Amino acid sequence: MGRAQAQYLRIYDSGSITYARWQSYYAHTTVTWESAAWQYQAFEADGITSGQTGDESGIAVTLPATSVVLDQIAPAVREARLVELRLYQFNTLLGNTTPQAGQELIAQFTGEIVSASGGFTTITLELGSSLAPVGAQVPPRTLTTRLIGKGCRL
Repeated sequence: MGRAQAQYLRIYDSGSITYARWQSYYAHTTVTWESAAWQYQAFEADGITSGQTGDESGIAVTLPATSVVLDQIAPAVREARLVELRLYQFNTLLGNTTPQAGQELIAQFTGEIVSASGGFTTITLELGSSLAPVGAQVPPRTLTTRLIGKGCRL
């Protein structure tokens, strides 16, 4: 049985405005998935498949440095837009022309575009958390029985 993986990348802001929807599997075509159009854009995401996200490190996404990509990335970095990256696995024997209804989500990452770098041919995005790794940025919560139920007594 043949298996394949498709990656979907969405750039959006906290107000739920989506600026770009890209997929990297169905070459040179726009496909419909979850009632939305996903344009083909060759990209590669490192870190999501190797299990490196467990240590809260970021993910690197490499895209071609085309005008379509640069027109989306420049304001996304400037305005610290959010990125959702999803990886689906599916059976290639059922056909490869459109996303399958039964494809299964095997990994998902949501973060902010922390930085971008690149050259003449590629641009690399660093996706990560906007929260500082040291220090409290969320108000502390007092754990009560209303929040966690009856605590364990030893």
